[in-house]
Amino acid sequence: MDSHEEKARKLHKDGNNCSKSLHTAFSGDMKLKEDFPEPRSIEGKCGALLVSEKILKELGQENKIEDFEKEFIKKFGSLKCIELMKRERRCNDYVGECAKMIDDIVTCCMKELKEESN
Repeated sequence: MDSHEEKARKLHKDGNNCSKSLHTAFSGDMKLKEDFPEPRSIEGKCGALLVSEKILKELGQENKIEDFEKEFIKKFGSLKCIELMKRERRCNDYVGECAKMIDDIVTCCMKELKEESN
């Protein structure tokens, strides 16, 4: 079974934009709402970042969004698509890294819930 990162990267390489690639990669495992933000549609932010924030909200993890953005900036230097496109990385890298970051948050939250139930 492919990881969310592998699915998202493949979808992006197959011609889907960053937002749709990430959303589709996660929608099979999670009951996500069908709508998703288009790249740059909110404050010029990276589409992969926008969809990541949407997924976190739908998972009830709104409190993780600020830390997610800080980590994104730490890794890539900006939240803005136009600035990211000037860097040596490709959009596929942002898509893949966002998928990994979401999976890390979900894994962490699952561990916390398990510990609380014990």
